[in-house]
Amino acid sequence: MVHSENYSENVIELESLKEFMKYAKKASLCIYEPELFSSPFNNEIKIRSVSCYAIGVKFQAVSVILKYQKTWQNSQFPPNSEKLNPKDVIDSSMRIFINQLEHQFHALKGKLSRDNMMPLWRDIIEYK
Repeated sequence: MVHSENYSENVIELESLKEFMKYAKKASLCIYEPELFSSPFNNEIKIRSVSCYAIGVKFQAVSVILKYQKTWQNSQFPPNSEKLNPKDVIDSSMRIFINQLEHQFHALKGKLSRDNMMPLWRDIIEYK
């Protein structure tokens, strides 16, 4: 069997966190990529969103990459948080989410780009 028949370089973006978490359990590898608020100050590092990738999820004998984008729009915030600095509230929510990914899936912080996707797929397929 030729490896090119076994994988896809397409990324499927899911809108449901629940659905992403369900399939991420079956992934060969989970990666998250935090996006920071732009700031003129080097000491202010606040996370505004997190892109998550579940790599090597099988769908009908084809391995795919699933993506979920965690943003302030799809986050739940604690009560009375409207009185706090919005950047702090969002950052706190994103850090809790990252902690959950690291503990539940042993996710790694990294970046997934089109340039390195094909070799990554071959390695994952050969490993399994």
